[in-house]
Amino acid sequence: MIDWNLIWRDYLGISWSGALGVTLAAVALYAFFSLLVQISGQRLMANPTVGSFVVLAVIGGVTARATLGESPTLLAALIVLNTLMLLEWLMGTLRRTGRARSFGALRRPTVVMVGGRTVASALRRRRLSEPDLLNRLRISGVLNLEQVELVILENRGTLTIVRQGHTIDAALVAGVDGREEIPGRLLAG
Repeated sequence: MIDWNLIWRDYLGISWSGALGVTLAAVALYAFFSLLVQISGQRLMANPTVGSFVVLAVIGGVTARATLGESPTLLAALIVLNTLMLLEWLMGTLRRTGRARSFGALRRPTVVMVGGRTVASALRRRRLSEPDLLNRLRISGVLNLEQVELVILENRGTLTIVRQGHTIDAALVAGVDGREEIPGRLLAG
């Protein structure tokens, strides 16, 4: 005979206090790891390595275990997933409306190379090494640094590269950190 009470208690259900617990754990860990990624995310995402993949996998495993509690159930997992999706939607809405400017300030695109030379202070602020940047440029097809007029490190670690003989619309660099270092000859419009 099937013991539905056992199935509900051990695999499917959750108590009200358990639901509150997994919700609070999800909110706390979302806030903590969002801050962690803001601080070190460019390094982890701009040049993914086996080490950075391992770090992200461990973070995912620890977060899952911490949010789901001692005995994970289907309902607990659904509550955690919905809480995380709601938090991400809320933060995206706040960023778009400008109410989370200070939170998003760490994630502004940044000028990291001008005229084939790196901007060391910008790389330090974004926690990206020069070898990592050069690696990304090679991956992007840059064969000679003299061909590179401007490189902007974007929010998610990708690069915008303006090559010799090209310009970029001034409106596209309006919100870029370090835009004052961009020579006027590279700006169009």
